[in-house]
Amino acid sequence: MQSQPATQVDAAVAAVRAQGERITTARRAVLEALADRPHLDADAIAGRVAERHPGVHRATIYRCLQSLVDLGVIAHTHVPDSATIYHLAVSGHSHSHLQCAGCQRMFDVPVDWLAELSARAERELGFTLDAGHAALLGRCADCREPGAPSGRAVNERPGYGPATNS
Repeated sequence: MQSQPATQVDAAVAAVRAQGERITTARRAVLEALADRPHLDADAIAGRVAERHPGVHRATIYRCLQSLVDLGVIAHTHVPDSATIYHLAVSGHSHSHLQCAGCQRMFDVPVDWLAELSARAERELGFTLDAGHAALLGRCADCREPGAPSGRAVNERPGYGPATNS
């Protein structure tokens, strides 16, 4: 039985090959890094790739990220006051992102949570919303508490997690 990350890498590899593209060592390494831990920025991906494949040049990793985005195999999200983050797009789990302006924590939310906003933007403004492309800012429950942090440096932010209804 294959693990979830291995299955995701296999699906991503198949998607790349289905478009007539090659799977290089660097491309596979990037896919593996994102299957192990989604929502990494380019520097973190480069670090993880360097641990496993020290011969892969950093510039090659950046080119791989762009080509895999262009192929639709990975997606990127622009995060306010931070670096762009990446995740596999072939997992069948389409989601949007919310970011706490206090602690910088990221929350994955189903894209359909933004369906009403998307439909209204299209209807009233003729604007097509790409709900997964940028994180929406707000404050999490912990940071709304009195004495909560007013903000942290990006490299101090806690991990990512699913949205909760608390």
